[in-house]
Amino acid sequence: MTRVATSFALSLWLGFHAVTGLSELAHLAGIDAIGGHALEPAAAGTPVASLFVAGLTLGTAGLLAVALRSLHGGTDRLRRQGERLSFAGIGICSAMVVAAALFGPPLAHVFDRVDLAFWSLFLSIVALVFDHAVFSADDRDDELAFRKALAAIERSVPDPAQRHPATRRADEDRR
Repeated sequence: MTRVATSFALSLWLGFHAVTGLSELAHLAGIDAIGGHALEPAAAGTPVASLFVAGLTLGTAGLLAVALRSLHGGTDRLRRQGERLSFAGIGICSAMVVAAALFGPPLAHVFDRVDLAFWSLFLSIVALVFDHAVFSADDRDDELAFRKALAAIERSVPDPAQRHPATRRADEDRR
């Protein structure tokens, strides 16, 4: 079974952090627009603060990417590692939002609406906990049992050609 909610939440945070980090690096390089579209204003006023924000957000994006890859890995060990990395990544996101709320710039410029960031964190944590609670590894025996049950149901349904003539006529009249 895949972890749809977790994958969705992590992907959103990954994209947010990657875009924010790359935007900060673009501002450091003196680029204010890409393809004719203006970038968001720089999150920090000084180059050191911009570099800090870029490093923090790109590092978090990298951690979330590794977490996603590990979650969908083939072994149980890799999936457990991905789950731990997912919680760590959301923990870092939480720390950044709390820091933005408590200390202001430069992280306050990254999260324009801290109230929405808290809601996003809450929903992300719910997604991770939900998927952790309901996840079960796919099992070949379960798949085989499912296919056998479907075949038994299919065999138990009578063939339309072998049904009673009155029933066949009623079916044909409905068409």
